Amino acid sequence: MSVNVSEYMNKFQEEGLAAIKQTQDASLNAMKSFRAFSKEMTENPGSMPALENIPTPTQLVELSFGFASQLLELRKAFTLKVAEMMVDAQKQAETNFKAATPAPNAPMSTRPVGK
Repeated sequence: MSVNVSEYMNKFQEEGLAAIKQTQDASLNAMKSFRAFSKEMTENPGSMPALENIPTPTQLVELSFGFASQLLELRKAFTLKVAEMMVDAQKQAETNFKAATPAPNAPMSTRPVGK
């Protein structure tokens, strides 16, 4: 069986670039939303709308740490999936190595050399 390493590398790189682009697009969309909000707030300083549901400092801390916790859980789940893939790859490599390794030779004679 032969494996085309170039094809695998190309596929890996394409998928990686697509994932990075998707992340960048999501970040840009979030920045655009924030920009639109801040633009709306600064265009007419004399007619700023009333802000509702402004969180207290304690609520801001809770919101921030809640977000950080979700981010950490997301990162943990991702890292565990990577670890599982590595374990599977290691098991497969060990299986392939054992299959490719010839069986050990029969034990040598117990008779002393030269007799």
